[in-house]
Amino acid sequence: MSALIVLRWLLVVPSAFIGWYVGLIVAMLIYKMNEALCPARFLVSGMCTAPWSPVMEELAVIVGGAVVGALVVLLPSLMAPNHRKRIALIAYSLSFACSLYVLMLVPSIWRAVLSATLAGGLMLWCVHLSQTLSIDSKGVA
Repeated sequence: MSALIVLRWLLVVPSAFIGWYVGLIVAMLIYKMNEALCPARFLVSGMCTAPWSPVMEELAVIVGGAVVGALVVLLPSLMAPNHRKRIALIAYSLSFACSLYVLMLVPSIWRAVLSATLAGGLMLWCVHLSQTLSIDSKGVA
């Protein structure tokens, strides 16, 4: 087993955490963009009170959750040298279980959990489909 393969296996779990952080950063950037673009007349003590501000805050949560869900499944499956479908399924299952646990602690984040679950499921299906198509094309040639 080469050193590169061992390194890739060692990076499977950290890549899931990187996906989580990227989603968090995306949500924070959307939130900060909303604050930065807020007209001065809607700023009260540094907080944006524009009519569209709550929608943008929800959008940040939903988009950030979707990015987390997709990347937590995609990045470990890309990092794994083989067994990508299994790795994607394990990543999705563990992230789903963690999401449910956090949802029990903080019920108000249900939109983020729902978007992460849907995006992660879609990414799981895409990984499964790409690996199936890859195996089929190798078998035909």
